[in-house]
Amino acid sequence: MTASRAALRRQIARLAEIPRILKPSVLPARWDGDAPEIRDARRQIAIQDFFYKTLPPFDLPVCLLDRDGTVILSYGEAGALPRRFDLPPGDQQGFAFREHENLLQAVLSVGHYWPQAPEGAEWLALEIDRAFFERHTPLHVAPLTASEYQLIAQLLAGYELKDAAERLGASYGTKRKQLQVIFQKFGVTNQAALARSISASLMSYFIATFSGARDHSSERKLLARHFAGKVAVHSVALQNGAELPIWEFGDRSGKPCLFFHGLLSPTLYCEDKVDILRRHGLRFLVAPRFFIDGVDHSDPLRFLETYTEAVAEMVHHLIGGPVTCVAVNSGVSWATHFSARHPGLVERLVIAGAPFPPSKSAPASERSMQAALTSAVRQRPIVIGAIVKAYAALARSPSLAARAYRHAYRESPADLAVIDQSIEAGWALSWLRLIGERSSASVVADLAVNQRGWDQDIGGLEMPITFLQGADDKMSPPAPIAALAETNPNAECRIIPEVGHHLAASRFELLASTLAEVSSSEKKSAQTGREALAAAPPVR
Repeated sequence: MTASRAALRRQIARLAEIPRILKPSVLPARWDGDAPEIRDARRQIAIQDFFYKTLPPFDLPVCLLDRDGTVILSYGEAGALPRRFDLPPGDQQGFAFREHENLLQAVLSVGHYWPQAPEGAEWLALEIDRAFFERHTPLHVAPLTASEYQLIAQLLAGYELKDAAERLGASYGTKRKQLQVIFQKFGVTNQAALARSISASLMSYFIATFSGARDHSSERKLLARHFAGKVAVHSVALQNGAELPIWEFGDRSGKPCLFFHGLLSPTLYCEDKVDILRRHGLRFLVAPRFFIDGVDHSDPLRFLETYTEAVAEMVHHLIGGPVTCVAVNSGVSWATHFSARHPGLVERLVIAGAPFPPSKSAPASERSMQAALTSAVRQRPIVIGAIVKAYAALARSPSLAARAYRHAYRESPADLAVIDQSIEAGWALSWLRLIGERSSASVVADLAVNQRGWDQDIGGLEMPITFLQGADDKMSPPAPIAALAETNPNAECRIIPEVGHHLAASRFELLASTLAEVSSSEKKSAQTGREALAAAPPVR
């Protein structure tokens, strides 16, 4: 048994390693310094990423424990699991059985099986229910009864038969006879053989679970659910051997538009989105930064630079020429950085629903939620960690997420209409939950990058810039955005009446028509072509 467990630990260690997908570029020092509060927030986010992204998809109720045995994260029907476990003291094998309210649990030492696990994630507990034996243990006579299962749980947890009978409120003789029936069902003759048989089944389950391919396609399944056959998913090979996921919508031979998504979803909800794109001859491309595996998101500026260079390489490879960049909300900071770093790849920049400019300040009487957040983050960066932890907790509860989402936009009827529609369609909460489970570190990066002063980049951009801002935007009022547009002679700001912050989703037709417009540089190129044609000698 010891050899089997040692072999399992070695196999798990090999299987649990995750390859790094993108090599980080060199950037200045870490964004948050050494503030202990932020280090704690980052540690909590790392634990959450480990739980949802590194651990395999168990089909049993499972929870993660700290060093004291207190549950810090749980998944599945884990209501029967205790909130605190009696841990095995000094267990060198990193594995033990426990019992709680007549239910059997297996407890694994995280450090034994995942050496790269983050600090604070100490133990993993799984509930081994009665159905487990039906699925994974070949019983010789008949399935286990509830009473037989409870006796097994007591015995594997370390109780003698006499003590187990007392705990179960039965006589020793009754449980002794029942144990003989259990022996027959498992094809064994004593308790030691029974424990070995059950342990072997559990080890086989662990090996099969860890050996199976991890499911990193949750976002693709969700994408397919909402868009059926109207989305193409690519994986672009980069020079460093990494792969960058690309989602493509609309007219595949149309005008290429590179979409920089916001915080709440990697794409936009609009029931006839793809039809609108095709009607306007637009090829809509998304590099979903929340779902790039193996990237170190702990340093947002490094991630920003790495992502920017990867997208630039993708544009060269997949498109071969300049694109129109379109951005919403927190995607704006990523888009302006890309435009400033690679101006030759950007034909035009369209910003639909810009966030509040981080370099600006607003009077308290006129301060929007985003303006208040910007001020709070500037004064205390720990706010970012607190927001993300609250976001992740809310995102895993659809009912709470819906209430919180609507509450944030309670003063904007235009936005509430969009939110209610996306919730009813099953769109918004599905993406919120997936991002909350898989991409908390990416949310931190988004919040941090959004505060880096992207608005100061606008004045130096040389391509045409169009701002589309809702007149009824309560998150980011139009006046500061209009003033920002005035800092660049190539920029314009169009204020759209009766529209809130979710302009891109509520007026997708308007956004598409704006993207389809012929830009000044395209007009100049066409005029140059006509002049060259007119000057050429006639063909005889």
